[in-house]
Amino acid sequence: MKRTKLLLILSIVAMLLVSCGGDSNSSKRVIKSKGKSSTMKKSEKFASSGPVSVAKHKTAPGADPKVSAEMGGAGFEEIAESLGWETNTDNSSDGSPNAEKGGKFTIALNEFPSNYRTVGRLTNTQVNGLMGSLVYESLLGLDTKTLKYKPSLATHWKIEDDKQTFWFRIDPNARWSDGKPVVAEDILYSWKLYTDEGTLSPSTVQTYSQYEEPEIISKYILKVKAKKLNWRLFLYFTGLKIYPSHHLKKVDGKGYMEKYNWKMLPGSGAYVLDESNTIKGKKISFRKRSDYWAEKYPSNVGLYNFDQLDIIVIRDEVLTKEKFKKGEIDFYPVIRAQWWVNEFNDKNPVPSFDALKRGLVKKLKVYNYSPKGHSGIAFNMRKPPFDNIDIRKAFAMLWNIEELREKLFYNEYFKIRSLYPGSIYENKDNPRIDYNPDEANKLLDKAGWKNRDAEGYRINSNGERFELDMMINQGTERIFTPYQEDLRAAGIKLNLKISDGNTTFKAINERRFKIHYTGWGGLFFPNPETSLHSKYADVNNTNNITGFKSDRVDEICNEYDKMFDEQKRIEAIREIDKIVTSSVHYADGWYAPYSLRAVYWNKFGMPDHIIGYTGGWSEPISYWWYDKEQAKKLEEAKKDESITFPHGPIEYDPYGTLKEKK
Repeated sequence: MKRTKLLLILSIVAMLLVSCGGDSNSSKRVIKSKGKSSTMKKSEKFASSGPVSVAKHKTAPGADPKVSAEMGGAGFEEIAESLGWETNTDNSSDGSPNAEKGGKFTIALNEFPSNYRTVGRLTNTQVNGLMGSLVYESLLGLDTKTLKYKPSLATHWKIEDDKQTFWFRIDPNARWSDGKPVVAEDILYSWKLYTDEGTLSPSTVQTYSQYEEPEIISKYILKVKAKKLNWRLFLYFTGLKIYPSHHLKKVDGKGYMEKYNWKMLPGSGAYVLDESNTIKGKKISFRKRSDYWAEKYPSNVGLYNFDQLDIIVIRDEVLTKEKFKKGEIDFYPVIRAQWWVNEFNDKNPVPSFDALKRGLVKKLKVYNYSPKGHSGIAFNMRKPPFDNIDIRKAFAMLWNIEELREKLFYNEYFKIRSLYPGSIYENKDNPRIDYNPDEANKLLDKAGWKNRDAEGYRINSNGERFELDMMINQGTERIFTPYQEDLRAAGIKLNLKISDGNTTFKAINERRFKIHYTGWGGLFFPNPETSLHSKYADVNNTNNITGFKSDRVDEICNEYDKMFDEQKRIEAIREIDKIVTSSVHYADGWYAPYSLRAVYWNKFGMPDHIIGYTGGWSEPISYWWYDKEQAKKLEEAKKDESITFPHGPIEYDPYGTLKEKK
């Protein structure tokens, strides 16, 4: 089978986590909790423009002269191959060599994070993930066009013949934002944090407990051994976000959760949190580092171009759209198909927004090889009524996705029929459940809800009404009200409860729900274990939110670890896909065939491919740049209505995605 090619700058986080594994804590734990909560202290106010430095320590450039070449110091590159090390000498960048540095980029998200952490409970959110990607780095990246690893914090790596023992050599040039060098000890203490149960993240602990405690060989070299054979364990260890040991030594997991709840550890990445410009609940601001250690590396040409990144928190999607139209936001992923087709119609926009017609604002839809995620209404199968598959099927049959697609979504989306829609892992033989109220009513009768009360709602043998609550986000009533009405016609009372993201996230993690609409990001390498293995079904704060259990899926998950053959993995995932889809633990929703649909103010430059091979909505942060000349022209056009700009194409398929599918 032809391999679907993808590009992913790998950042393995807790939601990718894997299989069984050993003790959940290091046997040599010495760090302790201080037991006091630390609130964020305002730092010095940065200069109004330009890159900044927060370095407090001075470290001479390059390797420590006390470290020999054999131990990773200067001269290591010349002898590495003879010692069995490997690297990737392809230093090409996906950024544009024409990119300009400077300027500000402002986006909006609909929620403020519950914390500033990137490890532990309540961090598996898009905003925490975005913050982590800006500030921290991993050991390696993965170019999935070629499926080859690429240097990041580590320049070289080595896998022993047992396929379980991994070596890494840290780049001697790497520096933390506070000025101290990145060293092997940082990887050790990062691993200790990931395996500390005090972080209240069972899946993370489970994953990284599959390694023995890493062994420091020298200042720049570290060795780690997996406890069992698993094709993903090298991949996952290379994707660890690395944190500074000179801070982690002072806290254990509990102490980290307290001290760094509203404070970010120093990172090695291109940006730092601008605490003085961050307003809790309203805005998160980042500034480019003037002393980013890898700024001049060929692999970073044309990347990380903005001096300032602002994330504005607006909880109402209509208000977000209006603020974009006023120019308070630079870039807006259009979440409603109706707005994309009607309000952001470049040929006939709404009268109040002629900036689009004149080319001051531009539309953009990009197709690439981004894995498509799964979404739908999750059923809590741990307790009645959704422990009954007939009830779950009935609820799925009462959700009229086709009507939503036609009336609300303008056929911009496709109905989901797989955990892995549109990918090589999708099982085309999955059962198809479509809107069918007649069959749904029969299933509800069969399940013991045949009788009705005076208001027409179904009741069981105890006279209890079939009534339940469903938490939804502000602005999504238009999507779920038709479902509420169809359920009402079938004798079920659904109460839609508006809830903010943090409250909902906490309730789902604590399993205080009956049904809930949720979506999951797609993975390049499917990882069914953490979402579907029965050992996570009754554990809070894991991705198995429905309580799904299957002996066969457990068996496949356990075998999956040792499947080094890609075709066998594809077949295994397809089998899981059919088993899980047949269980109807979700009423499947819809997915977008494209990876980015957005509008933006016409003052930015971008590479020809717009975003990366598997990138999504956040990639303009890394790839785009502030075009000073175009920005001047834009300001003139705002004052002079006779000025227009050419529109250019709207749809982009830079990697031939659509052609290959056809």
